[in-house]
This record gives sequence, C-alpha cells and structure tokens, in this order.
Amino acid sequence: MPLDQPGSTGRLFVPAEVYVERGSQDYPLGRALVERYAGQGIPIIEVEAHHRIERLREVPDRMLPRLKRVLVIGVRKSLRILPNNRSADYIVPFTSSGCSASCLYCYLLCTFFSSSYLRVFVNREEIWAAVERKSSRLADPAVFEIGSNSDLVLEDSVTGSLQWAIERFAGLERGSATLATKFGAIDGLLSLNHRGKTTIRVSVNPEEIIRRIEMGTSPLGARITAANALAAAGYPVALNLAPVIMLTGWREMYGRLLQRLEAELSAGVKRRLFFEIIFMTYGLANEQINREAFPNAENLLDRRCMRPKGRGKYCYSPRIRTEAEEFLVNEIGSLFPGAPVRYIV
Repeated sequence: MPLDQPGSTGRLFVPAEVYVERGSQDYPLGRALVERYAGQGIPIIEVEAHHRIERLREVPDRMLPRLKRVLVIGVRKSLRILPNNRSADYIVPFTSSGCSASCLYCYLLCTFFSSSYLRVFVNREEIWAAVERKSSRLADPAVFEIGSNSDLVLEDSVTGSLQWAIERFAGLERGSATLATKFGAIDGLLSLNHRGKTTIRVSVNPEEIIRRIEMGTSPLGARITAANALAAAGYPVALNLAPVIMLTGWREMYGRLLQRLEAELSAGVKRRLFFEIIFMTYGLANEQINREAFPNAENLLDRRCMRPKGRGKYCYSPRIRTEAEEFLVNEIGSLFPGAPVRYIV
C-alpha cells in the first residue's frame, strides 16, 4: 500500500517536529515520510542516532506532553527475535517503539524514563527478513508478537507498516502474528487478505480508568466497535484486561466493564474469544515524571497494597492480587462461558 494512502485509518498522529536519523532516507519509507512532513511545513531535524538525541533527553519532566508530539524516524539495528512464553512464541523487535498517548503507568516511561515518544523504523524489509529466517528454521508454526514496544494501530496511521506486515504474515508458511492495541482506528485493516493469521488483542479497561489514566487513547466504546469490526472481517480477536489497576471501587468498575463487554461484543468476537489479564507494574520513574507533567493526575503508587518488584518498580501484593484474580476469572467464566483466560501476569 502506498505510504500516502494509509487506508481509512486516518491520521491519528501529526507531529509537531520530526527527528530523522542519518541514513533513514536511504530507505523508501524514510524518504517518503520526510517528504510528507517537510511538505506540510513541519520542522525536520537530522540526528546521528534515533536512541541518543540530547535535545530530547534534556527536556524537563514537566514537558512530557511536548515530547509526545515528537516523531523520530530511524533504522532499527537490533533484529534479535527472542522467545516468549505469554501471548506468543517469540517477540520481534518490530517497526516502532513508543507512543503518542500518555498512559500514567507507561511501561516505556517506567523502563526508559522519558524516551517514550513515537519512533518509527523504516527498514521494515530487513525486519521482515529476520522473521522469515526465524520461521524457516522452525519445525512447527510459531506465533510472533510484533507489538511489544508500541501500539501498531497508532503507528499504522503514520507509516502503513501494520497493513504491510499483515499481508506478509498472510503468506508466511510457519508463522502468524499477534499484537495488542488501545486504539479503535482499524478501518484500513478490514479489507486486507490476512487469512486469519494476525490476532489482534484489544486492550480494555473501565471507562473511568481510560478517561483518567490512559490519556490519549481511544474510549472504550471505540475499542468495542473495533473488536466487532475486526471479527466481522475474519480476524481472531482477543481481549486484554490490561493493566488491571486496583483503585478504590475496583470490583464495581471491572464488574461493569465485563457486563458491558458481554452486552456489546458481537457473536463473532465471542465465538473465538480468549482473555489475558495483566496487572499493573508501576515505577518510581512514572511517579516522578507524572508529578511534574500531570500534577493533577491520579497517583497510582499505593504502598498500602503494593510491594517492590525489582529496582524502582512496584506491583500489587500477593493478597490483593489473588483476590482480584479470583474475582476476574469468576466473572469471565460466568459472563463468557468457554472463553479461556490464556494467562495472568
């Protein structure tokens, strides 16, 4: 699909400024992106390395919303495909990293501090070649997670790379793809010849959490509509309860969420539906950055019910997590009989 015709997904993200790693324009996608944004009058700044931009590293924490308006265009160097034992057999370092949304619990903020702006990698042919090589060496078909560091539905509105990848996975003999999304703009995916070989896991949370904590993502209704449309187009669809956040009244919030899903999801979704449950991990880096960037936002670090998990990170204590696991699994079993919970983490 031509870059300047990214289907009907629309432009979810228009950058305020674009940083271009030297060498990116040696690739057709890199040239096309630079021409597009230069033609729109958006500043283009050349840099030596996409992961080492001092001008962005020096931005104070309070300016995180400004960083979220940055686009970085680069070339992915690491193509190591690693084993995974959760949603897939392998994790692929794919065509983007970071995001334009401002989820308060952001994993990338927790791990990489402020480097959570959207980076797109233009050497997608080389990335795909690594997937093909890995697949060709496997005795049995494998599932490849391609969205572990970014939301590919969001990225697709910039690069078209998700549509590009879905059509390639359709022809891969011993491999299929999976990815999760918090965005509902999936129209450009619906007419693709995907052959059922890309599973899209729609992340859901109570409306209150999406509005207050997952800022810049699609509302719950749009995500449900997207799940129904994807299933009608033949895609395998799953639901991620991710991340589960134990705010005051969590039982009522997640109970209402699951009841709404049962009422509004189509029979096509329910026919092949499975769930994943992922509890929130929260970092001291998140707390520090959020305090400056979003001073009126919810503080998600509740030491009364959380415990340390590695350096600078917190997770829910075993007692409260076990209580929540039992509640969610029972509710899912009651409302969605036959829909397995693939994993809880």
